[in-house]
Amino acid sequence: MTIFQEGATVPRIRPDLEFIRISYQGKPAVVVRDNLGLIPKPILIQGDVLALVGLLDGTLTLRDIQLALVRQRGGEFVSLDSIGQLLLELDKALMLESDRFHSLRTKLTEEFLKMDLRRAALAGQAYPAKRAELRMYLDALLASAGQIPPGPPGTRVLGLIAPHIDLESGKMIYARAYSVLKGLAPKTIFLLGTGHSLEDALFSLTEKDFETPLGLARTDKKSVGSLKRAGKETVSASDFAHRREHSLEFQLLFLQHLFGPDILIVPILFGSFLGYQSRNDWPWQIAGVRAFLDVLSGLITRAGRDGLVVAGVDFSHIGPKFGHNRSAASFLREAEEHDRALLDACAKRNTEGLWAESRRVNDEYNVCGFSTLACLLETLPPAEGRLLGYDVWMEEATNSAVSFAAMAFDAMGDGRG
Repeated sequence: MTIFQEGATVPRIRPDLEFIRISYQGKPAVVVRDNLGLIPKPILIQGDVLALVGLLDGTLTLRDIQLALVRQRGGEFVSLDSIGQLLLELDKALMLESDRFHSLRTKLTEEFLKMDLRRAALAGQAYPAKRAELRMYLDALLASAGQIPPGPPGTRVLGLIAPHIDLESGKMIYARAYSVLKGLAPKTIFLLGTGHSLEDALFSLTEKDFETPLGLARTDKKSVGSLKRAGKETVSASDFAHRREHSLEFQLLFLQHLFGPDILIVPILFGSFLGYQSRNDWPWQIAGVRAFLDVLSGLITRAGRDGLVVAGVDFSHIGPKFGHNRSAASFLREAEEHDRALLDACAKRNTEGLWAESRRVNDEYNVCGFSTLACLLETLPPAEGRLLGYDVWMEEATNSAVSFAAMAFDAMGDGRG
């Protein structure tokens, strides 16, 4: 028998899991990855399990699922016990949003809240875990930047858009982004990133210092406190979204490599603004957002020449892996046109244009860094954007693609306008 009762609603599949469609031994399959880290290794599912997973939206009972599977199989009988056993396996694998999952997530959250440090989550996986090897890796990566046109005379780089895709996949654009920072000596770095697991608020802040194989980066707790007070209910009550977030971790590696490990950072994760686009024309029209952005803008302006703003974002995510019913190659040109329009709006510091372009396509291309970009444009002092590079990573196994770019914001004088 199963713990899933016949008349009770079956828990849905965890929405934070990443599903990658592939072909395995000539048959459709899905690789499941857990960015939260509860599932230590990717899981391959296909056949009966894959059909079942497609039905688990949190609204169906065991009997509803049985009837749906029977219809899918053209009338072939499927027992409740067999479905229940499969559900048990999914629950044991921590793929369901069940009591088991919530209990473990709560435990992880409580453990993370007690920590003074945000330790590197991807060392030894996405990049070398040993300091000397990591430095050699980053040196080699930065050497691939090629020739980059300089900014206008008399300007300095005040802000930067860089990717947060896997380092190897985006190495040329990472190199072009961080090569323009050589020679700077910022005292405070405002580190803006996409909160991929941030669901309960628009912003997530942490007072934890960040540890990487290169050393310890200190968090500006005073600035974080000011932002928390200003943001109020728009700021998540927990900093758990920072635990395994790579959009900040990858940027931090380059920043420590260039400026030394003991840098001062203000780490901010941004949730999605998608649900607000239909009734708001600007980010600051969202309730509570203006106060947060006003304080952030003030902090950046006061930092002046000693400040640097870095946004770790990616652009379009297209293809079956990201919910589309056609291959990325079939509409890559459309996605690139959208990306270019967003980048043009960024270069011109045109928040209204950025917002309008995203709303025009109803976020059809899944630009995960949109809210980060919108807030970047609202908070940077006067500066002109300079596109450093644009690229697309094609994932052949899933017929999907991710685009990413690098842009420097050049400011006159001390960056105060």
